[in-house]
Amino acid sequence: MRKIPIKEGLSALQRIERLELTTNFPIGPVNSYLVFGEKLTLIDAGLKIKQGWDDLNNGLHRLGVELSDLEQIVLTHHHNDHTGLVDWILEKNPSIKILSHKDTERILKDKHYLEWSSEFFYNLYIEFGLTEELATKWSNRKGHHHDYFQTATVDEVLKEGDFVPGLPSFQVIETQGHSQDHISLYSAEEQLLICGDHIIKGVHGGMFLDAPFQGHERAKPLIQYLTNLEKCRKLPAKLTFSGHGPIIEDLNAAIDGHISNIENRVNRVINTLKKANGVATGFEIIQDMYRGRYENALITFVFEIVSVLDLLQERNIIVAEKQNGVFKYRLVNS
Repeated sequence: MRKIPIKEGLSALQRIERLELTTNFPIGPVNSYLVFGEKLTLIDAGLKIKQGWDDLNNGLHRLGVELSDLEQIVLTHHHNDHTGLVDWILEKNPSIKILSHKDTERILKDKHYLEWSSEFFYNLYIEFGLTEELATKWSNRKGHHHDYFQTATVDEVLKEGDFVPGLPSFQVIETQGHSQDHISLYSAEEQLLICGDHIIKGVHGGMFLDAPFQGHERAKPLIQYLTNLEKCRKLPAKLTFSGHGPIIEDLNAAIDGHISNIENRVNRVINTLKKANGVATGFEIIQDMYRGRYENALITFVFEIVSVLDLLQERNIIVAEKQNGVFKYRLVNS
């Protein structure tokens, strides 16, 4: 393997290289990271498209590394732009180990969960005010099921407080919000944070709803997200390696930016409700706030507004009242 000079400020143990992999998503490329630890580790694995696959191989080659050299993959969460290439990597290197949160494999492989997920989202969309036609259309599009694990399995589960095998200074931090299986990795020794899609510089990371496992209540991702942003604020971090965009040098400024964006959306929802005489369905809020934009990405806006409405209920600013199977959200003081 060709020796590459260590970047200033990083020890040999914590040398991290960023690989930009093409996606077909508006956010642009996704970042995978090659970490030169006790085990050569890939953090996240891109979207399953040919250009992304070529980007991965070419990026490794430039660093003097081949797929056969990789020893393990750590997944920050299950979204297909972070897990899509795992099966293709395993075809070339069957001995590689997969490490992730305990729920990642179930979300990606459990057929019963995937079927239940569609049912859950259909009901949620109906309660949100979507028509039956739209609820049916979008209930099967929470994720891209053809990108889910076909052959891969998780070899080792990572949970809060665990040190990552092969990367002994990196400790797992559970950072739910963007997804329910989201983890970040923090090295206190080097003050380095690998945060997946939890924090993205200058970009709204997005709240995505995951169907709860049967018998459990739905999580409230924006409330989780704000809690976990504050958890990360307490970490001294010289560099933060994000799932998209540039490496973050000022973590607290990025966190403040996210909180500011969230509060702006909260105020927009409140103002939209005021325009509607203090009461509206979730879908009516979306139609007013994103007129001419929501039709092609409805699921994204539903998740965003559901999450904001959760937060407003938590703050006792609104109440939810179910009428004929549909929730109407009313300002408390209207």
